[in-house]
Amino acid sequence: MYSAPILKKSLDVLKFIVNSDRPLGITEISKNLTVSKSTIYGILNALKDEKILVKDNKTRKYTIGPELYELAKKIFKSGEAIMIARPFLEKLVSVIDETVFLCTQEDNTVRVLDAIEAKKTLKITPPIGIRFPITASVLCKAFLSPMDNNNIKIFLKEKGLPGYTENSITDIDEFIKEIEKTRKTGYSLDLEEYLKGIRAVATLIYSGNTPVGAISVIGFTTSMNNDKLPSIIRHIKSTAQQIGERLTKLKILF
Repeated sequence: MYSAPILKKSLDVLKFIVNSDRPLGITEISKNLTVSKSTIYGILNALKDEKILVKDNKTRKYTIGPELYELAKKIFKSGEAIMIARPFLEKLVSVIDETVFLCTQEDNTVRVLDAIEAKKTLKITPPIGIRFPITASVLCKAFLSPMDNNNIKIFLKEKGLPGYTENSITDIDEFIKEIEKTRKTGYSLDLEEYLKGIRAVATLIYSGNTPVGAISVIGFTTSMNNDKLPSIIRHIKSTAQQIGERLTKLKILF
């Protein structure tokens, strides 16, 4: 298995400084980690440039920087939100028997934060951490729905609307009509628009008035048929509301 020695050394330096809970100099770090001063110097300066660490110019010692604090806060909040959402998602899966995942928008992608599999043998499971393009139909409709139509049009002209399947909507005006439906009904649909033979439903989760993430149900067309869809839609909207109320009460964002 390939390993990157400099990456391991950088992590060792970072963990040593965090665990020491005090400013440290190059000599002390070098001695404790048995790594040359020149290597430690290079690592510290790289971490300083990224604001992961900061250097006191008087003592010439290094300590935790603002960017590391921000990353830690995001990780903590995300983890806390996932723990809050999971029981509700597990209950949803037990009712509809389709795979459910929790996701959030990050830049121009959608990242899966958590996934709960259906109990049946034939099912779909997106790996936790996987990223979908923001233009993936059901999630795109959901995450863009809070925006006004002019900004949506600008966004879609910039990103484009790929034709994933023959059912994909590649015309921007037609896609905006779908988003308007999402805005009105509170959920979005993907009827084999992103993957052939696959259907999906999604709805946003709000903390207060802020959309912080989304729940999506994904399954095979044969399972998520027209008879079953109304029940799935009803339950996914109810679950999103319950999670949102809990997040709002605790003032938690993803």
